[in-house]
Amino acid sequence: MDAALLKTAPPAAPSQTAGDDARFEAVRRRDRSFDGTFVHAVRTTGVYCRPSCAARPAKRANISFYDSAEAAEAAGFRPCKRCRPEAAPEDERRARPRRA
Repeated sequence: MDAALLKTAPPAAPSQTAGDDARFEAVRRRDRSFDGTFVHAVRTTGVYCRPSCAARPAKRANISFYDSAEAAEAAGFRPCKRCRPEAAPEDERRARPRRA
């Protein structure tokens, strides 16, 4: 990229940056309490996941955040086969077998 273009580009809005930092921290911690509030997508793989996904977290520079699975799919990402973010959390609990 052109260095002059980077210098003239306006900085990201502080509220958006702060929100994304909090979201990334939730992804890094695999915090289940954030499931259903947003999904994160990885540009290098084309996959989007729940915040609690057990997959190895990607580099921060390759992650973008979406308010819903539908928004991530509209942006061209596919759902993770591991955490199934397109399914509602209640559906996942019902589908999970119970241990005796």
